Amino acid sequence: RWRSLAADPQFRRRFRDHHGKPPFLGFFLEDYPSSPFVPILDRPDRIPGARFSMTLNKGNRIVDCRHGLVLFIRRRPRRRLLVWDPVARDQRRLIVPPELDNDQMLMFNGAVLRPASGQGHFQVALIAHARLSNHTRVFACLYSSETGIWSKINSLQLQSYMAMPEPSTLIGNSFCWLLKVPPDLQDVILEFDLDRQSLTVTELPPQVKARPFKLRIVPTEDGGLGIIHLSTFQGQLWKREPGSVWVHDGAIEFEELRSACKGDRYPLIVGFSEDSNAILVQTNSGVFMVYLRSMEFKKISNMGDFHLHYPFACFYPGGNSQPLYNSTRSIIR
Repeated sequence: RWRSLAADPQFRRRFRDHHGKPPFLGFFLEDYPSSPFVPILDRPDRIPGARFSMTLNKGNRIVDCRHGLVLFIRRRPRRRLLVWDPVARDQRRLIVPPELDNDQMLMFNGAVLRPASGQGHFQVALIAHARLSNHTRVFACLYSSETGIWSKINSLQLQSYMAMPEPSTLIGNSFCWLLKVPPDLQDVILEFDLDRQSLTVTELPPQVKARPFKLRIVPTEDGGLGIIHLSTFQGQLWKREPGSVWVHDGAIEFEELRSACKGDRYPLIVGFSEDSNAILVQTNSGVFMVYLRSMEFKKISNMGDFHLHYPFACFYPGGNSQPLYNSTRSIIR
């Protein structure tokens, strides 16, 4: 009886509603040829990194992590996507639409989420681009595990080639990516609206000219589109008002963080936790999690090498117990 209750597709939603936001268990690193998991909880709740490890095929790389799911993309021909649920120990391989799997198409990112009323289902957004003679065309489509099919492919024409984007941020019901557009590598925001399945590009405030990994898309207090621009140990916040008008939304001083990072002048943003509304900052002294509401921070690793971090938050039994969903494959089916 207990196993049938836990296997019910609605159990996870009821469990989440009862307990609130899932805890931050650790993060996956963008590190070839694998994406190791680095736990952060104290014992006895600390999860061994090997428990969330997986052998990847050559050419796969992590591109997103959200709602207890991890997304990988194989960029070579015969491209594939892999949706992995580490807690359920389940995987789902997706075939890329044939229109986007050819030599002219450069696939560069994707994003994954569980819809609020999905009862265990998931969605994957796929972004690709084709470099044509004098412009670039960006393509996007959406996969639903409930129907098992990809949506109609939407596209948007740009006047120049775009560089590899940083990981996505979910704002409302839209995925947003930061893109760098040559020749001056000015950042723009590519937004994929999941309801309308439409693509739009928004230019950033002219005052914001950030070096790589000094800028991150973050939600505003009312859940709208915002950015944080990091300059040494100070952050400038901006929010987009109706009509695509950007308004300065305040400054943040990280003086306490500066004192913990002696001799470090150039911290970098290497990740963002949507569940905690916190940026992950890489310094010579390690990686710190900085909460944007309270301005509190805590050190989460001593790692000195640069890696993109993908925070992983999910409900998981404490101690040495087995995963909550180990007995069922109903989460990704």
